[in-house]
Amino acid sequence: MTTPLLIRAAHPSDAALLVDLIRELAVVEGFPHPVTVTADDLQASLFGPQPAAHALVAQADGEVAGFAVYYETFATTTGKRGLHLDDLFVRPAFQGRGYGKALLAHVAGIAELRGCARFEWWALNTNEPALRFYQAVGAQRMEELVVHRVQGSAIRDLARS
Repeated sequence: MTTPLLIRAAHPSDAALLVDLIRELAVVEGFPHPVTVTADDLQASLFGPQPAAHALVAQADGEVAGFAVYYETFATTTGKRGLHLDDLFVRPAFQGRGYGKALLAHVAGIAELRGCARFEWWALNTNEPALRFYQAVGAQRMEELVVHRVQGSAIRDLARS
């Protein structure tokens, strides 16, 4: 790393900034779905009385360099908690300085402190730079897993079926 990176927990005042970063990430990775998140959504989900997830903000050179969002999971096969990294993003101007690895290592440290048996994340199969990065840090690609999703009104339809 060239400039020291400050990684801190996101604050409620960061909600609008996080929305901007999420939108930047979606553009960079070619995310194929609309990004509909609002600052109010993040206020409720990240900073409410029972947060669904936690966010980190990375700063360097007096600017925001990136962010990460993670949440706890549970694995019945181990009987232990896990940590899921929902987003990891370093702005293009800050890439190549080791900041992505520093953010990833920071979240891994949180997983270790919480006694997690595993730390995992998903990546778009078209995001080759991310896939190479994750392989380079020693992450195992789980080819045998397929992600399934029900969203929007389909959740209600399934719940009422």
